[in-house]
Amino acid sequence: MSGADDILLKVDNVSLSFGGVRAITDVSFDIRKGEIRAIIGPNGAGKTSMLNVINGFYHPQQGSISFHGRTRARMKPYEAASQGIARTFQNVALFKGMSTLDNILAGRALKMKSSFFWQMFRHGPALNEEIEHRKFCEEIIDFLEIEHIRKAPVGTLPYGLQKRVELGRALAMEPTLLLLDEPMAGMNLEEKQDMSRFIIDVNQHFGTTIALIEHDMGVVMDLSDRIVVLEYGHKIADGNPDEVKSDQKVIDAYLGVSH
Repeated sequence: MSGADDILLKVDNVSLSFGGVRAITDVSFDIRKGEIRAIIGPNGAGKTSMLNVINGFYHPQQGSISFHGRTRARMKPYEAASQGIARTFQNVALFKGMSTLDNILAGRALKMKSSFFWQMFRHGPALNEEIEHRKFCEEIIDFLEIEHIRKAPVGTLPYGLQKRVELGRALAMEPTLLLLDEPMAGMNLEEKQDMSRFIIDVNQHFGTTIALIEHDMGVVMDLSDRIVVLEYGHKIADGNPDEVKSDQKVIDAYLGVSH
């Protein structure tokens, strides 16, 4: 059994409303260090809202989020990012006119320590630092097998490769927790297989803890260590893939729904 020390992030009795509409109702679960944790459920289940609560974009009216054992105060997404939480989006959010390398370097900006004064002149500490950061970004490019598009403007790339660049930009932040919002959406089978492989490799190679939202049930079952299932903002199941797959509530709510 895993102890409390293994828990990286804990969601406690979180409720979130927009106007009078409840998006999430009294949901609790945790994410353990080093695992791939999936959040699944039909459309409108509250999955993206939950991801937005975790990365500080939404503030729940009830409940709390603990990260590294400390209960978090209200925080903005950039504060969550500086504490080691990175995310990707359902709709690719890249700088379309910039190259693959420049997009990944942009993700690295949070790690830059030298002052703006030095960065402006690309001199002294800033130059050495930029060389180090560039080297790290080149390693990510090698790792994700996108060397052949490193100078290409990302707006010209096929969708599957854009999603891979977005993953690279999130990795450039060296996150402790990586949130992936439907990483396989809009992909063909081959692209899905590639992305699955990269997610597992990121988890194993960098030791990054990953929480992902995904619609593709097959993908989730193959990828995840544990799965939490939401329906209409309520948690209806939580466990390993086999437990979740055989849970009658999940079968009724999700697996039984024809897509």
